[in-house]
Amino acid sequence: MKFLVCSPRFILRDLLASNKKFSVKLFKISVIFSVFTLLSTPLLGAEKPNIIVILADDLGYSDLSIYGGEIETPNIDQLAREGVRFTGLKNASRCTPSRASFLTGRYSHAVGVGAMSKDQNLPAYRGQLSADAPTIAEIMKPQGYATGIVGKWHQTYTGESKQKALYPLDRGFEYFYGTWWGAKSYFKPKFMMKNDEHIPDDTKYPEDYYLTHALSDSAIEFVESSVDQQKPFFLYLAHYAPHAPIQAPKDRVQKCIERYKVGFTQLQRERLKRQKKLGVAPKNAVLRDQANNWNKLSEKDKGEWVNTMATYAAMIEIMDDGIGQLIDVLKKKNQYDNTLIIFLSDNGSTPERKGTKTLANFCANLSNTPYSGVKAHALEGGISSPLIVSWPKQLAEYASQIRHGHCHIIDILPTCLEASGISFPESFKGKKPVQADGQSLMAAVKGAELEERPFFWEHYQSRAVYHEGWKLVNDRSTWKLYDLKNDPGEQYDLSSQYPERADTLRAMWTKWAEKNKVTPFPSRNKKNKKKK
Repeated sequence: MKFLVCSPRFILRDLLASNKKFSVKLFKISVIFSVFTLLSTPLLGAEKPNIIVILADDLGYSDLSIYGGEIETPNIDQLAREGVRFTGLKNASRCTPSRASFLTGRYSHAVGVGAMSKDQNLPAYRGQLSADAPTIAEIMKPQGYATGIVGKWHQTYTGESKQKALYPLDRGFEYFYGTWWGAKSYFKPKFMMKNDEHIPDDTKYPEDYYLTHALSDSAIEFVESSVDQQKPFFLYLAHYAPHAPIQAPKDRVQKCIERYKVGFTQLQRERLKRQKKLGVAPKNAVLRDQANNWNKLSEKDKGEWVNTMATYAAMIEIMDDGIGQLIDVLKKKNQYDNTLIIFLSDNGSTPERKGTKTLANFCANLSNTPYSGVKAHALEGGISSPLIVSWPKQLAEYASQIRHGHCHIIDILPTCLEASGISFPESFKGKKPVQADGQSLMAAVKGAELEERPFFWEHYQSRAVYHEGWKLVNDRSTWKLYDLKNDPGEQYDLSSQYPERADTLRAMWTKWAEKNKVTPFPSRNKKNKKKK
């Protein structure tokens, strides 16, 4: 890169020749100006790390093979072997709140997304990410980063609202391909956009179109363009997989069928055994006995479950293929070693659209091994996610290590900022923004013990607070107290034995809820309220 450090040479030639002292002074000034310009100019891509955050949708804690699953994910596994795995990452229990927390580093209620995308006309429940909270893209873009999002946005309200609808290009991203709400189909997706253009829902897609393939191709397109422009890049790869509908090409489903024929009970036991061997599940984790319920199913029902799980597995394996292709491009472009890649999921697995209630629960329970609970609930199964941090240039000495202890999706933004050397802004849109609730995990990645902090949850009145190994949960019923160190599966309510501890935790939750305007709770009516 060249810098202009003085006036054109033809204007100064005679002056410099006639005045040597002036020439020396001007030379010194030009050198100082050059250094100042260099320091104040954003660094080139080769000097600042590229950052890719890959967020899977509805992926359970144990689905990846590196976390104990029978699903084949060699490319994601390799990221883990070259990087660091965390066992205690918690999310916000559902897609929209978790995404808001990642994008801003804040608890989702604090930025208007405590529920889903309906505007409930309450500060914590506007259904759209607050325009007053800077997103990670709005922070990184002014520092010279190319910013792109590929996949699912889900931060714009649906239904009626007097807010201006804000899409990715309104929130700091320069490139977008994906669904602004939910795609509804992998073969004929809806609510799709390319940059700021809406793609008609009746678009005729090619016969071999599959959304996950298209997202992988678009991610590569963005990376190649950024590298060609010699800009460091931030890519938010928000895969739709393995969110429902459970769909995959038939040949890929067939490849996975055989491994699920042994049934739920054996597969779950095998997962937990591998998890303990890998070091990603508590040694004292115990499964709930569901063998009798599984054995009562008809052969037809079991066959349906096998097909659903095989399709689900295929969806994840196709996503992994695309991640491998992206890694290959990074290596080809000599960018891989200086690219920070973070992989996680927005919430635990879900029984949504996976057959009858019984069959669907077996699907979700297998994915969330060894925990209880599912997506949208504050039990461990709904809020636990794998977390992989890979950065070959910086983390080679920590390769394959595992970090225990609790952290939260609000920590991802501060982690990315520290890695890139960027500070949280002192001013945003002329005002001082509220600092992130999370903290950087880079010290923990490099071996420091995770700081003991309280964490809080609420989603449609499924509430919880965690502090110092204890968790108080009200999953839309009554408050229950669990000692997670001795009961990671939340099977034994100790609230009657330790009422004072339960009261203390409840008071902590109430204080957090008041600060973040969690109450009053919004209506759960499907019809959207009109703004008065």
